[in-house]
Amino acid sequence: MNTAPASAPTAGASSPLTSSPRAQASTHALVSAAAASSDAGSRSVLLQGINPEHDDFETATNRRRRLQQQQRCNYSVKKKRELIALAQVAGVREVCRMEGIPRRTLRHWLDDAEKINSFEGPESRKSIGRSGRRELLPFGRELTTFLMDGRLDGRELTSSHMIGYIREHHQPWLDKYLADKKSTESGQAALTRLCQRFVERHGFTQTGSTMRGRDAGTGTDTENSNVTFQVKTETESGKDCGAADSATPKVTCINIGDDHDEDDSPLLCGLDIGTTAVKCVLVKIDDGGKAVGTVAVASVPLSDVLSKPTGLGGETRVQELGVQNVDHVLLAVQRAVMLLPAMARRRVTSVGICGQMHGIVWWCSRSVHEAAERVLAADDSKLQQQDDASYECAWSKLITWQDQRCTPSFLDSCREKIAHTNASGGTSAFSPIAAGYGLATFAHTLEHSPRTLVGMDACGTIHDFMAFVLCGHTLPSEVCMDTTDAHSWGGFSLQTQTWDSRVLRALQVPSSILPAVKKPGTCVGHTSPGLSGFGLPDNKPVFVPMGDHPCSVLAALAHRQAASGSDGNFTLVNIGTSAQVALVLTRADVAKFSSCFDHKSSFSDVRDNSSFEVRPFLFEDRYVGVAASLSGGNTFAWLVQQWQLWAKDMGLVPECNDYTVAQAAQREAEVYARLIKLGLQRKNTELTFVPTINGERANPSATGSILNLRMNNWSMGDISAALARGLVDNLFAMIPTELQPLVAVQPMIGTGNALVRNELLQHFLLRHLAEPSYLQLQTATDAAVGAALAPLLVSGTPTSSLHRADEGRCSWLIRRKELAQT
Repeated sequence: MNTAPASAPTAGASSPLTSSPRAQASTHALVSAAAASSDAGSRSVLLQGINPEHDDFETATNRRRRLQQQQRCNYSVKKKRELIALAQVAGVREVCRMEGIPRRTLRHWLDDAEKINSFEGPESRKSIGRSGRRELLPFGRELTTFLMDGRLDGRELTSSHMIGYIREHHQPWLDKYLADKKSTESGQAALTRLCQRFVERHGFTQTGSTMRGRDAGTGTDTENSNVTFQVKTETESGKDCGAADSATPKVTCINIGDDHDEDDSPLLCGLDIGTTAVKCVLVKIDDGGKAVGTVAVASVPLSDVLSKPTGLGGETRVQELGVQNVDHVLLAVQRAVMLLPAMARRRVTSVGICGQMHGIVWWCSRSVHEAAERVLAADDSKLQQQDDASYECAWSKLITWQDQRCTPSFLDSCREKIAHTNASGGTSAFSPIAAGYGLATFAHTLEHSPRTLVGMDACGTIHDFMAFVLCGHTLPSEVCMDTTDAHSWGGFSLQTQTWDSRVLRALQVPSSILPAVKKPGTCVGHTSPGLSGFGLPDNKPVFVPMGDHPCSVLAALAHRQAASGSDGNFTLVNIGTSAQVALVLTRADVAKFSSCFDHKSSFSDVRDNSSFEVRPFLFEDRYVGVAASLSGGNTFAWLVQQWQLWAKDMGLVPECNDYTVAQAAQREAEVYARLIKLGLQRKNTELTFVPTINGERANPSATGSILNLRMNNWSMGDISAALARGLVDNLFAMIPTELQPLVAVQPMIGTGNALVRNELLQHFLLRHLAEPSYLQLQTATDAAVGAALAPLLVSGTPTSSLHRADEGRCSWLIRRKELAQT
């Protein structure tokens, strides 16, 4: 069968398919050879060298099969040009048959033949998209300086911050850049991608996809994660963590220190299981057991897992406020650990865990290990098809500190029962109960939905559960909880270091199902092999999990001592989602607030002072006085959202529901900045904003209010300033009058994203100090770092014993160090 050569361009003819001189030469040679072969009367495939008239059919078939097995998955521009020219002579079917190329692919190349042949870039390129180099920012050096300054300041910058910098300093370039795009939305999306590529190219961040199902020892995609600074990308909620689509959730992994592969110094692993994200850090220590610095950090927002469909029918289930799916937390922990460099993970010698306090989850001990392995081994497609009831027999939902099922009337009835029991059997001091606290939630569940606890033989916080999984435990007697978390559940006695038996009897909570209370720094097991080990090395000691707040205080204390060498008292103010003031107290300090520590104090005394708690700290002779408010950064964020909603309702902004994540985050960041700027102009406003719109633990039914309203103080600046002042004043009003003079005259460490990034909150915070210099802002106060350091500082575990644990002997030499005066 002969092929008419009429369709082939003649030599020297001008054709749009050969507009490039380089392409013309290559195509001309191929076409001439193909035409000569065609004139000979045989339809041969030149590149394959197969001639059916001289090769028997079986030999040709085997050769073709071998060549198809060697086919390239990605073809260079040069190869595409050759095959396009050949297809015009030999035909699409023959070329595809001999080359093993799908017909659809070759037809696409033929449709784009003009673009491929006119491409001016390197012929080795696999794609003709974006001819030449990618888009570059002409002010890259200035932007790098901006990011480096943020690093020195300890800030966690996002792409929104970068876009804000560009808008402020390079507006002409930005206008020109967006003008070339098809629409404003596509321009914003392109600008966000450009910023993300910039930080990746210059080593400021690294994003990775899910690591689920990978071998912990392979180090795939993580072994070379050597970056120097954290620039977080945007999430679907506009917060400061990695964005997630259904296929490749973006997370953050950074390598901070000058750590090298040949370095075999031990690393401490710290894991923080928060309300919105899971963070894992590796802290380097020297031979003397002293912390040197943070080597690597990985953070995975729970929204990356929540965004995946997990119910029947593939629909995303709405997450109930105060309730979380334990499966999601398991997967987030696995991803966070697997994102750490594999070489660094192998050097881990101990694991410290902390997490959100007050919450409770129940589980069936004998079924946990198998169910956890099944969840961690499931790929995305399987996870999307699983029903939430798949592991109902293994564990319950996590009921967090935000849960409000315990109404004021229910709590009052519980307090009356406890008071009656104490009246008949004596009095003792114990931690209060409130909505979201473990014992109160337990009592409510027993009274209103006891069937959900059928088959459960253990309970604890979410980080207690993770330690149980990590150690491969299978018995209820192996469940442990530290004193900080036990106190946060309510009904816990500082004197007896256990739950008050009268409280348990009054609430009808069985003591047999409660975890054993251990001192911070106690080893509760060792990492198990398999997926439940989350990618950590086997047989490493795991210490009893602790509350995230005391771990944050410990990290601040360690940071302060390392920076200034000071070991004096200080106040820690954290304003994140909520807000807390913490004071590290001695027994003498606690005596000033006797109603919380007096052996003879009554239940009513403790209840009346429930806005301020004296909690156990990680050291035996220290306590933490905590004033905790449910209103913090969440309330200021509410104001930002309200202004956006009001502007939309008034028709001042276009109604557009197809905003990208980056666009929505950028708009929100602009409103934040505007409200803060206007508030700073009205710092002396007479308007008063009582911000307790979320209620308070001591009074869940509390509402917010606005006072001193006049016609001349109802501007955006007045409202913003009044709310910021109200948040700070409300927090400090919870501190007992006996301790307030102490707060004013001692150094204060300010932490939390809401505080560090809001100059307005900082201004009103300074009003509570005798000297402005007393305030020091820290972004390095990290609960995960405190969790990693706590076993070393509390137990005084020498490094040598950590190395012996590596050998599997785990002959721990626990010795108590003299604790420096804090």
